[in-house]
Amino acid sequence: MKKLINKASIKFAIGLTVMLSVATSCRKDMAGLNQDNKLVPRSILAIDGNEASVLLPGMITNIISPVHWQYQLQQNLGQDIYSGYMMTPTPFIGNVNNVTYALVDGWVNYMWDIPQGNVLNTWLQWKLLGYDKKYPDLYGISLICKAWAASRAADAFGPIPYSKFGQSTSVPFDTVQEEYYAFFDDLDLAIAGLSKVEDVTPDADQTRFKKVDKSGFGGDYANWIKAANTLKLRLAIRISNIDPAKAKTEAESAVANKYGLLDATTPAFSVVPPDSNPLFTISNAWGDIRIGAPFSSILGGYKDPRLAVLAAPATDPAANGQIIGIRQGIPISDKGTYEGFSMLINTVTSPIKIMGKAESYFLRAEGVLRGWNMGGGSAQSFYEQGIQTSFTETGANGAATYIADATSTPAAYADPKNPANNASPLSSVTIQWNDADNFNTKLERVITQKWIAGFPEGCEAWAEFRRTGYPKLYPVIVNNSQGAIPPGKFIKRFTYTTSFTNASKAQVDAAVTKSFGGSDSPYKSLWWDVNP
Repeated sequence: MKKLINKASIKFAIGLTVMLSVATSCRKDMAGLNQDNKLVPRSILAIDGNEASVLLPGMITNIISPVHWQYQLQQNLGQDIYSGYMMTPTPFIGNVNNVTYALVDGWVNYMWDIPQGNVLNTWLQWKLLGYDKKYPDLYGISLICKAWAASRAADAFGPIPYSKFGQSTSVPFDTVQEEYYAFFDDLDLAIAGLSKVEDVTPDADQTRFKKVDKSGFGGDYANWIKAANTLKLRLAIRISNIDPAKAKTEAESAVANKYGLLDATTPAFSVVPPDSNPLFTISNAWGDIRIGAPFSSILGGYKDPRLAVLAAPATDPAANGQIIGIRQGIPISDKGTYEGFSMLINTVTSPIKIMGKAESYFLRAEGVLRGWNMGGGSAQSFYEQGIQTSFTETGANGAATYIADATSTPAAYADPKNPANNASPLSSVTIQWNDADNFNTKLERVITQKWIAGFPEGCEAWAEFRRTGYPKLYPVIVNNSQGAIPPGKFIKRFTYTTSFTNASKAQVDAAVTKSFGGSDSPYKSLWWDVNP
């Protein structure tokens, strides 16, 4: 515990200094029309759009920070755990931390600082320099990164500055509904700008963008358009319970676009880390993260071949060589108690997953369940294609047998170190599709398989758990929220941190009053979270 707290506090100070210097330099550059500190003539930078494309790598790679300790604070010690995917064996701050609903300001700050400082601020430079008009195709990439990074922050906090970002020193926060509508507008603008070039000169991206594209798309505009369409479909599904008409319109628009969606024929949306995969470091070098109990119980009960590809057998003798996760929010007295439970399997060079190829099939399956036009195909066919694509992505075998399994269900959880953490099976839902089932059972089946396929990207999994209640998860045993979150219930959002209040407490207070009735509580539901 001491090692990580010292590391985090030291690196937080360093990171804050870097963040402030970057922000200062950005403001200085904006005031001076982005004067080049490297003294490269603008006429040289303008060749092939270099003056604009050099700004893109940082936006792409900071949708999720590739810096190990930043990733740990931005996502791993929050959303990755709340999603049920993972749990830490380390009793940070004596178990009084995010995991047990005692939110640590210095950790949660990074959920806003990274997208705000490294994505939204860069997008603002684009606007001030007129690149949106000069390079509408490259600007489209920046808009996709902007909407992607900001939607993750919005799903964490609720209202944030977005549609009016950069217009003044004290920007009003959008409501969640306003944010989502602005995300759709930005994605449409991005799709239009990229399509205008791709329709006429499909290979133009090879010289303008390929050399700086840090994603797995290799500079291909068509794949970026597919990613934008798939994000539109994801966000449309997210608001389907609260704003079904808008959701249907945006979802059908995404599917109908001639470039289509990310699927089995495309690359996944991922980023190759410049150093090493953060989860590899956090899991292997630091020993600070392990598989979560829901992940091992659900996949173990399903006899899911993907489990052995994604997680290693526990080394703790008490586990008898099983793949076993740690239950979230339990009392941990010493790191060594659970450090020998199952680690994630990845490598130093494993790409950072932003969106996998299988997700679009599960989104379309749910769309069909809701009566939307998803471009042909039944809910069952999309559901089964999603599973098959996930198996292929994962490198697991036996998809056909798995899809036909009508008897396996999630297993009970047994903690060999502390029976007080044992729990009954989370659900009785099976794998094989049954069209005679009711809507909720079909939805649980779709979301459970989407959750498995989405591993290890916990931000999206946590958002979908809040929206649907699926897959069913174990509540925390230790709840240090001081009564803010009722016993047996789950956290619904992150409260605003000093990163927000130091910028404009007045705007934070206004957003809390407007959207949450004046209570900045972690148990306040976001606009789209109307699941009882």
